Formats: sequence, structure tokens, C-alpha cells
Amino acid sequence: MTNFKCISLLLAVVLVSLILNPTFAHNPRHNRPPRDPKDCPPPIPKKTKPPRDPKDCPPPIPKVPKPKPPPAQDPPPPQDPPPPQEPKQDPPPPQEPKQDPPPPQEPKQDPPPPEEPKQEPPPPDEPKQEPPPPDEPKQDPPPPGEPTQDPPEEPKIVTPPNEPEKPTPFHNLYIGYFSIVIAFGDSYTDTGNAQHMGSITITTSESSSSPYGSTTFGKKSNRLSDGRLVIDFITDALGLPTLPPYKETKANFDNGVNFAIAGATTLANDLFSKLKRIFLWKGTPLGIMTELDWYKKYQIDQLCKGLDQKACAEKLKTVLFWVGEIGINDFSRAVGSKIPLSSIAKSSVTYTVELVRTLIRNGAKNIVVQGLPPLGCLPLDISITPLSLRDRSGCSQIVNAAVVIHNQILQAKLELYRKLFPDVTIIYADSWKAFYAIRNNPQKYKIQEVNKTCCGFKQDDMNFNLQSLCGASGTSICDDPSKYISWDGIHPTESMNYHMTDQYINHECCNPPFQELMKKKAPK
Repeated sequence: MTNFKCISLLLAVVLVSLILNPTFAHNPRHNRPPRDPKDCPPPIPKKTKPPRDPKDCPPPIPKVPKPKPPPAQDPPPPQDPPPPQEPKQDPPPPQEPKQDPPPPQEPKQDPPPPEEPKQEPPPPDEPKQEPPPPDEPKQDPPPPGEPTQDPPEEPKIVTPPNEPEKPTPFHNLYIGYFSIVIAFGDSYTDTGNAQHMGSITITTSESSSSPYGSTTFGKKSNRLSDGRLVIDFITDALGLPTLPPYKETKANFDNGVNFAIAGATTLANDLFSKLKRIFLWKGTPLGIMTELDWYKKYQIDQLCKGLDQKACAEKLKTVLFWVGEIGINDFSRAVGSKIPLSSIAKSSVTYTVELVRTLIRNGAKNIVVQGLPPLGCLPLDISITPLSLRDRSGCSQIVNAAVVIHNQILQAKLELYRKLFPDVTIIYADSWKAFYAIRNNPQKYKIQEVNKTCCGFKQDDMNFNLQSLCGASGTSICDDPSKYISWDGIHPTESMNYHMTDQYINHECCNPPFQELMKKKAPK
């Protein structure tokens, strides 16, 4: 019995030991599945490497390493691209919109590494590509030029009779460079001041049957031509409406004004009384200084009204001052008188230069000054010049010689002013050169008559009689004014004015070139 008890006790001990220690009873390979939940973490750190454990805390990140853990980890720069790709791959799971906030947090983690700021420039590069669109608005203003086009249309509604219906080849060529044009001069530039004052004797557009303005305007044009003047082509090139005369009190002066007076003189009263002949004006015509007085009043009452000195100076930078031919009629009036034509030339220059100097003192920054064309080639001057004093082309030598003196002195004075006022752009429009470029090659410009007048009294080869000017009884009009240089023996046709403008702008008949006005300014 004792032995049996001992054996039983031994078996019991063995049995208990087997129960308590299962490793002896089972194969460990069969026991791993139940222990996997605890053993899973160890293998993952071995694959992802412990350095990424802090980032593995969020559930999405352990999933990311599975697609491409090494590339994302080795070059930190590529880590940023994956996040943008993750939204593309992960959109199916609804939880990844929640992962999108983490990417914004990653840029906060990225700043620490210096390499990632290099990655962040690419995103800023996209805004740098976006600026071009903002740049387009900056470029848009010039092409749109719509702000500058709109104002011109308003004056067109205000004074339709003065607005030509035909477009010109110069239309909007330099739109946006200037917002205002202010003109001075005589009948070659006047758009109605002499008519409004009732001082001109020539039959013009006050009558519906008047031939003046018949080519373009159809109604009264208040211009001593069949159509547009040089100043009309200039304003059209700048995208502005035609200039209303200062004496048209109800006109809109927002885009400029014209102070030119047909028949204006540059002579003092004592000299004017000694002239051989007086035409165009009833009595003594107004002087160029009258135009300057008008301008001074206009600058105070309208142009710079309500502006301080600095603001007025800025506004004047947007103004183009156009000084047209001055004193044309004085040369014709003096032929055959006791006054030497050379004295007329010097007097004319003196007044022109004084006008320019006063404009500069009052803040003008952009000025165009026209020289005189060869007045001796006008039917008027040819008709009053003896044959012995005409050149081979039939022009008056004595008148043209005086014009040369005028232009030479004027150019010398303007050159001096350029040196004295380097911040002012002063352009000399060479009317002499422009005129001869056309007259010496008429076929090129489809001109057939260089000496005859289109509208006049047909009594001789020139169709001109100073006592029976265009519109008077017995006068007639040619079939096609565009084939003539002279409209009425004194003033050019619209066609000639067009060709002259073309010479100024496109054929180097300005010194410095006309385009110099645009170099210092940007279109608005």
C-alpha cells in the first residue's frame, strides 16, 4: 500500500506539472496564432524602423508607409508630393478628408528641416504663375483703353455737328497716352473761334449751302477746309474727340479745347496798319497773345479748378499742347508793302516763342510746335507775286525766303528751350519738309493739282481770285477735292491735311520724332 501511494503521488505530481507547463505538451508553432495580437507590434517596427514610430501614431500614417514607405522617408522632399497624391488615392475612404488637416500640420513639422522650405517654394511658384493674370489687368488698361475711349464718346454726343463720321487711318493709334489736347494757332488750326465771334469775312459754314466741311462733316464744320484739319487727325490718333473752340460756351472741354483763331496776327497794331492788304477779318484781327490770355483763364477756371499746385502739375503731364502754324496770313498781307518780309518772320517767331515759354512756365510738359509750310506755293501768294519773283515751280521766291528765316530762327529757339527745360518734351513739326515731300511727288499721294484751287473762281489756271473766294457768287467746286493740295487758295484740303499728318507721324518730319512724346509716358 505504501508503494502504491507513492506511485500515485508521483503520477499526480507529473500530471500537475504537465498542466501547469503546457510547453511540454504542445508544439509552440501551434500556439503563435493566439499570441499574434501581442507579437504584431514588434514586426511592424522592424519594417517601418523605429524613427518613424512617432509619426506612426496617427492611423493613416502606418497605412502610408505600406504603399511607399522608403521613398517618403529617404527624401523628405518627396513626402510633400505624396500627401497631394493621398487625397487622390484615398478619396474613397471617407476618413481621409480627416487626414487632410494633418497635411496642413505637416508643413508645420516641415519647417524644422531646411530642405522642406525648398519644397514649399513650388506651391508659392503657383501663385507666381497666377500673377500673370493680375498682370493682365495691368496690360488690360492699355489695350482696353476703355476708360479713355468712353470720355471721347461723350463729347461726340454733346457736339455731333463737329464730329466727323469717317474713321481715319490714325484712329486710336496712340490711344491712352494723353487725355487732353490744347491747341493754339490760326486758320489752319481754328475749329470755330473766328466763326463764333463773327469776325471772319469769308463765307463759311454758317450757311447750309456753304462748301466748307462738305467732304467730311456734312453740316457746318467751322473749319476753313472741305473737311478735317491736322489737329483733327492728331486728336483722332490719340483716341480723343475733336477739339471744341473756346468760344463755344456750351461745349464739353473735358478732353481739351482749341484757342486757335483764324486770321490771327503776330504783328503789333502799328505794323499791321502798314500792311498792303487785309482779308479774312473785319478790321484788325486778334493777336496770338489773345489766345494765351484765354488759356490762362481756362487753366484757372477749368483745367486746374479745385486742385492744389501739385495735383495741377500732375494733370498737366497728361496734356498735349499743340501750337499750330502762326502768322501765315501776315506774310501774304505784307507782300508788296513797306514792311520787309524778314521783319514779319522775326516778329512771328518772337510771338511763337513767347507762347511756348509761357506754357512751360505754367507747367506744360509736352509741346508740339509746327513750323510754316512754303507759303509762297499757295495760290494766294503766287497770285500776288510778280512772275520775275517766282521760282521754277511757280512759287513765290520772296515769300518762301522769309518762311525759311522764320523756320530757322524758330528751330534754334526751340533747341535752346530743350536745354533750358530738359524735363519738357518739345517737338518741332517740320511743315516745310512735309509739304515739299508731297508736292514734289504728287502721284505717290494721288494728287493731280498742286497749284490750282478746288473751290474758287475759274478765271485763270489757278482757279483763284482774292476778291471772290470759295463760296462767293460765281465760284465752283472741283469734283474730287482729294486730288488737290489747295482747297480755297489759302487753306489745304482735308486730303492734304491727312498727308501732312502722315508725314509728321510716320515719315520723320518731326524733330525729335513724334513718337518721342510716347516714350516718357505709358498708356492709361
